[in-house]
Amino acid sequence: MFETQLGSPCVYASLGARALGASVVVGSKVGRDLTDNHLRWLSRQRVNTDYVHRTNGRTTAFRISYENGTRSMCAESRCQPMTRSDLAELPQSTSLHLGPILNEIPQSVALWLSERDTTTCLDPQGYLRRTLRNGRVGRVRWRNTKLLKRLDVLKLSEDEARIILGRKFSIGKLTLLGPKIILITKGGLGTIMWTKEKGTFKIPAFKTLVRDPTGAGDSLVGAMLVTWARTGDLLWSVAVGSAVASFVVERVGPAEFGAESQIQKRARVILDGVSKVNP
Repeated sequence: MFETQLGSPCVYASLGARALGASVVVGSKVGRDLTDNHLRWLSRQRVNTDYVHRTNGRTTAFRISYENGTRSMCAESRCQPMTRSDLAELPQSTSLHLGPILNEIPQSVALWLSERDTTTCLDPQGYLRRTLRNGRVGRVRWRNTKLLKRLDVLKLSEDEARIILGRKFSIGKLTLLGPKIILITKGGLGTIMWTKEKGTFKIPAFKTLVRDPTGAGDSLVGAMLVTWARTGDLLWSVAVGSAVASFVVERVGPAEFGAESQIQKRARVILDGVSKVNP
């Protein structure tokens, strides 16, 4: 059993980007239960937390367990939703990652943010969840086509793709939703990437000992967005993201993201294993 860990997409994506020396700003909302020490820890990692707002309620928190590769979650609390005013002064950036975990980012706010002149990525996991009476987190169908068509990158798992499209989902059906790039994360099996211009590729995961898979996909996205903005090379960018994720899973919580030289070394191994997937 693991102790309470600081988590969420904004933490893992931010630190994934910071591992590559990027300048990172977090826009979020937390409750009084999240201590100043947590925010100071993020600040020491050189993540700008000036746009993290406090509310009198509690921070979103889950109790997570893994068994035979399957994750189960119970919601302990849910933070108050973000508003436009919370994010109105968020500075312009080259990339923006939207990561609701339990509908804390209303879809109207997400749509508003997607209109910024920046590369926008969405992990829709928070829109696919609902809290049951016993606190367990269940699934709910979701498909906001207006938002999906605004995205540059849609990142989701196979299970999440099935919730959106049904059990017999396919990459082809996902592409019709509108995102320019789709990343389907498959844990130890790697990532499937689709782009309209280049087609579909399989990016392998770096082989390592997995202790805690939490946050791997978000750290992948954070590193991928930074590298793509710098190089314009999408395959290399996803390989770099996968390399960062490989360091994350080796430890419990947001403890290790790799040094840049280590990341690039693993990314080259990953890139060598990339294969094109026939339509």
